[in-house]
Amino acid sequence: MTLLIQDQLNSAQKQIYSLSNIKRTFPDFDETDINSIHLKETSIVAVYQDGTELCYAKQPIIDTYRTFTMRLKDFFSYLGPNFRGPSIWHNNSYVIFKGWHYQHQLSANTGSAMLQREWIDKFMHLKDPAKLKALLQNEHTDLGYLIAPDGFCTPEHELNLNTELEDVDTKPVVPTKEPYCSCGSFSNQILNLTELQQEIPGYKPTCIHLTWFAKYRELLCRRTEIRESSPTYVPDKCVAWWYAPPETASGKGRFLLLHTKHGPQAPVTHWRTYKPQELFTRDDAWTLFDSMMNAGYVPYPGVALPQLKQALQKI
Repeated sequence: MTLLIQDQLNSAQKQIYSLSNIKRTFPDFDETDINSIHLKETSIVAVYQDGTELCYAKQPIIDTYRTFTMRLKDFFSYLGPNFRGPSIWHNNSYVIFKGWHYQHQLSANTGSAMLQREWIDKFMHLKDPAKLKALLQNEHTDLGYLIAPDGFCTPEHELNLNTELEDVDTKPVVPTKEPYCSCGSFSNQILNLTELQQEIPGYKPTCIHLTWFAKYRELLCRRTEIRESSPTYVPDKCVAWWYAPPETASGKGRFLLLHTKHGPQAPVTHWRTYKPQELFTRDDAWTLFDSMMNAGYVPYPGVALPQLKQALQKI
């Protein structure tokens, strides 16, 4: 929908006070037959074609914009093949994958999924971020994004990979400290940052990919802490998880867990299905990970525990 007077809003205001954000904030908002929207002090004014004007407070819409921009997507949204997490790249950055393998039962056969499997261990050979981005994000290869959650580190001296580390006069790297993501949302925020900060003082660009990465890193850190708390570094309390994608992209799939108190190598007879009467989906994964680690259990992907394959087939 093209609003007749929307050009009175600058680019940042159009991002913040979009019809979709107003609708998310005020569910009763009717976005049909709107002639224009404009700002009036602390309010957004929606003008309908019949001349009716309705005012909506700006601050709740701003809060919605910030919450929606940094919302947490489900655990499987950005995993690569075989539940692979982000792959480290150069200069303190990572490649984060789009979860093509988990959208539906046949999505692993899509072109993007197959290209992920082909390239997943080769991204390090590309050193130019522009070339990497072109590979990851174009109309033919929608593989993922380049992210630097803690900012890029730019080395003053590039290490020759064919030279032994001790033979190289390495120099310290200097991080930019500013997070980065190559996605369109983050790029638009950077482009309109001055106007965004005028509308939202102190605003810092962010996106769903940086939010997801922060949660994933938290999961790995907590997992390591629990493992290291064991005297032998082999925990007794473990959870093995699997995910079966849905038949269609509109489904949620099935997230399955087995648990034991006899270590990750325990035979199948020592594992029990967690709440077998309940159907867990991809939307439950983060919550379940938090719950199991709060209880001192270490999560393992089921594919890493071959002794449980037959048990999975029977469930």
